[in-house]
This record gives sequence, C-alpha cells and structure tokens, in this order.
Amino acid sequence: MRRWSHLMIASFGSREECAVHFSVTFQTACNWFDGMCRPYGDIVDYAVETLPRYAEIMRGRS
Repeated sequence: MRRWSHLMIASFGSREECAVHFSVTFQTACNWFDGMCRPYGDIVDYAVETLPRYAEIMRGRS
C-alpha cells in the first residue's frame, strides 16, 4: 500500500485530480493517498498504461 500511496502522490497534484483520472470517488483517492488501501484489477491496469512513473515506483525500476 505504501508504494501505491507514493505513486499517487508523485503522479497527481491533488486528490481531486487523482479521483477524476481514475473515475473514483474523492474518498477513494484520499484512501489511496493516505495508504489506507490500494486497488486491483482494472485500476492497476489503467495505472500501468497512464502513469509514467509506475514502473519506477511500483517495481523499483527507472
């Protein structure tokens, strides 16, 4: 969960921007930013495709 939180913080200027990008509620984006939970499935697939720093942060690669 910590890596997902770091990815959200590194990728978005605000929680609102994150919520819009993933089409989730503001509360879900807050939970991701705060490291309370992480997604799976289609959200992760979308992150892989749309967030340039995914591999660097989630897999430890640049």
